[in-house]
Amino acid sequence: MRRTTQEGPSVLSQKLLRRLPPRQQDLIETASLLGERRGIAVYLVGGPVRDLVLRRISGDLDLTVEGDATAYAKVLAAQLGARVTIHPQFGTATILLQDGLRLDVATARRESYPHPAALPRVSPGTIAEDLSRRDFSINAMAIRLAPRGGELLDPFGGLLDLKEGHLRALHDGSYRDDPTRIFRGARYAARYHLRFSRRDRVLIRAALAQKVVQRLSRDRLFHEVKLILSEPIPERVLAVLQRLGVLKNLDPVLALDGGTVAQIRRVRRTWERYERRTDSPKLLLWRVYLLILLLSVPGQVRLRVGRRLGLKGPALDEMMKDLSDIPLLEKKLGQPRIRPSRLRHAMDDASADLRLLMWASGTRRVKNRVEHYLRRLTSVTPALTGRDLQKLGIPPGPIYRQILDLLLEGRLEGRLMSRQDEIRLVRQRFSRFLHN
Repeated sequence: MRRTTQEGPSVLSQKLLRRLPPRQQDLIETASLLGERRGIAVYLVGGPVRDLVLRRISGDLDLTVEGDATAYAKVLAAQLGARVTIHPQFGTATILLQDGLRLDVATARRESYPHPAALPRVSPGTIAEDLSRRDFSINAMAIRLAPRGGELLDPFGGLLDLKEGHLRALHDGSYRDDPTRIFRGARYAARYHLRFSRRDRVLIRAALAQKVVQRLSRDRLFHEVKLILSEPIPERVLAVLQRLGVLKNLDPVLALDGGTVAQIRRVRRTWERYERRTDSPKLLLWRVYLLILLLSVPGQVRLRVGRRLGLKGPALDEMMKDLSDIPLLEKKLGQPRIRPSRLRHAMDDASADLRLLMWASGTRRVKNRVEHYLRRLTSVTPALTGRDLQKLGIPPGPIYRQILDLLLEGRLEGRLMSRQDEIRLVRQRFSRFLHN
């Protein structure tokens, strides 16, 4: 295995490890001492090493051992006073500390692919084999942990690629064997300001020509779509995929244009304000981005494109419903006059995704009405509750919903100003339900 020689592997590894926060440095020291006592080689691998080179902070730590990872992880967790979850089918373990930090521990392994786009077959291996099975050179680095120093392993030149801004797969068959690496690579390229090497662009075009992406299961493809749209700046990732020809490979009508990019950016700028002004369940921003992407294609092919992006079942049905609701909602919110109760009803019926989309991308009138809904109308409620209705002598039943809706409408329209106004209305309009 070729090792980095710049600054010396031991000096460089120590310099990198000192970039970790103190708490993580303590964890690494404990893991290192345990490995030495048990005669097991322990490595910090993959993404955390890449992030240390880039001076980024990784929340979790990935450890690989040449040996039984599960046995090692149980002892390490006991020393740390942490909870451990063993995954025997994968030879891995997850250690969760009380302060929320997580260590993933895996046995070094080799893998093979029975056919393109298949899930890999894995078996125990060496650290050299483990690094050679990874996706890109920038993720194929490891630091061997030792109490009195360590050693940086960089067999595929990940350090130089990070310095020069290159993204390189390890093997010519990498994208054919696992097409998800195309999407993952696009995320890395956008996130770390890298560019696929010329050789990689040729390999990706060849893989796309062989339709390997279409061989992925819809679940695996949709997982990649969600990861892309969950990136801090997803339009960058989509732009990389467009330049590679991936979007058109998924569907000929799928494209990223200036209008779509602008809409995504408006949604992102609006999102934090929306979150502060609503007590609804936390909004999934990636769903709104997916809505925008599907809005950019002709209406008659949206169902087809949604399926080709991996959507299926209830998720597909909900997305198609939101898309079909948009024109009607825009029409309601855009009319010259709308009563507060009708606005409240229209917005309550809309999904949280559509509310954000309307607020971010609608006309000025539409935006003002969404703003009014969020600022004023959502907080309006009747003073009376179901318990109050029961005390007034109205037997429980479906009539409660009708009464409370009427009281809410009166409050929104300004006809009911107090609790007494509501009681008076109930006694007048629903006297037949009152107990004598």
